[in-house]
Amino acid sequence: MFSVLHCPAQVGGNPGILAKFERLMGLESFCISETVNPYAEPSDLVLGGTGSSLLAKEISRIRLVLKAASIAGVLHLNNGRFVAPFFGDNMHPKEQDLPQLIRWLIRKYAVLLMRGEISLHRLRNNQKAVFVTFQGSDARETNCFQDYHLRSGLPEKVISRSGMSDRSIRKKKNFLAEIADKIYSLNPDLLEVLPIGAEFLPYATEATLHAKVLPIKESGEFVIGHAPTHRIVKGTDQIIGAVDRMRAKGYKVRLELIEGLEKADALKKYQEIDLFIDQLVIGWYGVVSLEVMALGKPVICFVKGKGLRFVPPQMLRDLPIINADEITLEEKILEVMNLDSTQKGNLAERGIEFLLKWHDPRKIAERVVADYKDVLSQRKLIRV
Repeated sequence: MFSVLHCPAQVGGNPGILAKFERLMGLESFCISETVNPYAEPSDLVLGGTGSSLLAKEISRIRLVLKAASIAGVLHLNNGRFVAPFFGDNMHPKEQDLPQLIRWLIRKYAVLLMRGEISLHRLRNNQKAVFVTFQGSDARETNCFQDYHLRSGLPEKVISRSGMSDRSIRKKKNFLAEIADKIYSLNPDLLEVLPIGAEFLPYATEATLHAKVLPIKESGEFVIGHAPTHRIVKGTDQIIGAVDRMRAKGYKVRLELIEGLEKADALKKYQEIDLFIDQLVIGWYGVVSLEVMALGKPVICFVKGKGLRFVPPQMLRDLPIINADEITLEEKILEVMNLDSTQKGNLAERGIEFLLKWHDPRKIAERVVADYKDVLSQRKLIRV
């Protein structure tokens, strides 16, 4: 068999899960991250911890660039990026307190390292295949958003929060497309702005394999969970407003904001809620929704947009997530509150059936490995 290297970051845990199940299929698959992500699946190797100096981290990054370029097999770049850092047209929040000269030197270093990385990939092109997975803000442009969001200026706020613009995001995608044999997207809206031939890939999560319906608790207070990783993207202020209005009307509801917790602690919080609200802006759900559904909990999320045409129609028909935006949110919360125990149980079972059908990490790994083999065999790097 051949080897697979997943890098350079873990967002949502997808790379680590794929590496784990690719190994179970007999591949030498490895996941390396630059830094620890306490909210995701652990990586097989982390290059820079919180105590590492900046110099040590960059030396580790350069070593990873060389390793990624020299691999014989498959290089799978995750989070839509190179190992080298990429800066947008605007100032990144982390740059704001740096002197102008230091900012210039950092950006110059990043550009030179990325150019070197691209050159190395081209030089070693005949020895490996390159796969790229995009996840969200790494590819999302303003025209991925709904028209009414465009009119409000929300997309510009979302994209510019990391110093990016449509132009700089497009530039990075073009660089990656030059070296990529295949491109995946974990969010369907991104396929509107990714190169032709990119494919939708569902999130892989081990929560699917441990799914169980927890006993439905009966109490006087209805607890709504929300994980505001990016408050603008998630519509957190609108969610807080909706719950406040419901409380003012006399409904016994409480909003539990689940943030700043490691994965294991967050999962404990999810077990105690009655309903989870994912986001009200983007148009698709994240991996947290899947972890909550695996506990038999109902999920509300904004699911809409042109990108849905890239999703298998049967997947959309099976989708158990309750669709809502900021206008219909209160109404949908009330619908869930008014479900009887039988209806709640049926919705929980639908959620688990959906996970097993569409988010089973074994099935997703099988699909990805089949794609690896297809590309490698076409380029005569392996025999099938």
